Amino acid sequence: EQRTGEYERKLRSLRIRELMLLYQDLREKEEEKKQEEIRLEALKTKKERLEIRQKELDKRYKEAGERCRIAENNDIFRGVRESIQALERQIEKLNEEKEKQEQLEKALKMAEAANEAKTKFLAGMSHEIRTPMNAIIGLNSMIRSSLDDREQVLDYTEKLDSASQYLLALLNDILDMSRIESGSMKLAIRAFEGDKFWDNVNMLAKAQAVMAGVGYSFERRKTISEVYIGDSTRLEQIMVNLINNAVKFTPKGGNVNVSVAEQETDGRVQLTAVVSDNGIGIAKDFLPKVFEIFTQEHEENTRVYGGSGLGLSIARNYARMMDGDITVESAEGKGTVFTVTAKLDFDRRKKARKERTENISFEGKRILLVEDHPLNVIVAKGLLEKKQFEVVTAENGKKAVELVTDAPEYYFDAILMDIRMPVLDGIEAARQIRALDRADVKELPIIAMTANAGDEDRRQTKEAGMSEHLAKPIDPKLLYTTLQKFILP
Repeated sequence: EQRTGEYERKLRSLRIRELMLLYQDLREKEEEKKQEEIRLEALKTKKERLEIRQKELDKRYKEAGERCRIAENNDIFRGVRESIQALERQIEKLNEEKEKQEQLEKALKMAEAANEAKTKFLAGMSHEIRTPMNAIIGLNSMIRSSLDDREQVLDYTEKLDSASQYLLALLNDILDMSRIESGSMKLAIRAFEGDKFWDNVNMLAKAQAVMAGVGYSFERRKTISEVYIGDSTRLEQIMVNLINNAVKFTPKGGNVNVSVAEQETDGRVQLTAVVSDNGIGIAKDFLPKVFEIFTQEHEENTRVYGGSGLGLSIARNYARMMDGDITVESAEGKGTVFTVTAKLDFDRRKKARKERTENISFEGKRILLVEDHPLNVIVAKGLLEKKQFEVVTAENGKKAVELVTDAPEYYFDAILMDIRMPVLDGIEAARQIRALDRADVKELPIIAMTANAGDEDRRQTKEAGMSEHLAKPIDPKLLYTTLQKFILP
């Protein structure tokens, strides 16, 4: 228990440092905002100067016209006319500059609107991050003062885990929105079990509904297949987001209903899911904005209900990436109906594989853990030894290659490989291990276990010959299931 407590304290310390780095990044973005305001002020000054110049040219034009009338029969008329023509050219040029200035004004207004949205977003993010961070810091202090009370410590750690998960979800939303806007977001297409998928969605939804005192019902009609092919993680994210919103904005005693229908079209499954509630609803004039980023109908909703204003925008983008969409119908005070459509592939011949995930034991199996961060080594080693693994550690890729090279064939049953490490990174280490002239390394499971969780990172690990890619923070159940798939028969 003392060792477990030490592990948890070190893990919390790491999370706090990472959150402080994120807070520092937000401060840098606020400084960028100040510089943008200075540039906008410069544009306004330039506009004022152009207006003064136009007035001076208008005055000179009038004076030249007057001189022209006085000297109409004089020899200097030609010179005056040339002057007028020059002034006309200047006025024409000024009109062009004025048109450009109007375009600059439009750009200025757009920049100001974007700046205002960014300001609200940064303020919202600061609040959203500070709230769980405050809970984490406070709970950490309360745990230290309650070490003799095991039940109290367990209660605090559960609350600490909840605050950490909320922060992680918030960070994931920000990263996902960044990838979507840059066009780098790609779906992770894999086979998944339909029954298991909807059971998991319902488990999360029922828990939320019970906690909120809201009724919940689920109906699934016409199942096309047992196994579907698509991005189950993104699809689950869409459903959980919509159901959580329905629960969140439905008063106690209200009801949330989910119905799912499947239809085969052109060799694919057309999935239609409807999430309805009888909650507070959405005002008619706000409906067109409901999927815009950083927006909520009322600013007080952020304080009362929480949230960053990113969830619906992310969910709709995911649905459209799946050849579908999300639509909404609502009446203020009566409730809201969200309809999700998405297309999935399937194989009638493929049956769901039941994985044995409970009471997994890897006794007699040896694993190489390649990780440079001491705290991560402690956590990962503890998780592995809990399932009877014999764990060998290496602090960088070079040491891992040496251990595999010097060990007898089939000495290791699997390798867990971090990516960013000193001396030699995980990508190059995996390539060198695969290139060794021995039989066992060709099929040896090499599993990336890294904070590099993007699609490009997954592509690089696959090209390096790695068998699987697990993103940190590690989900123990997913870790055990993945190792079971590669090691146990």
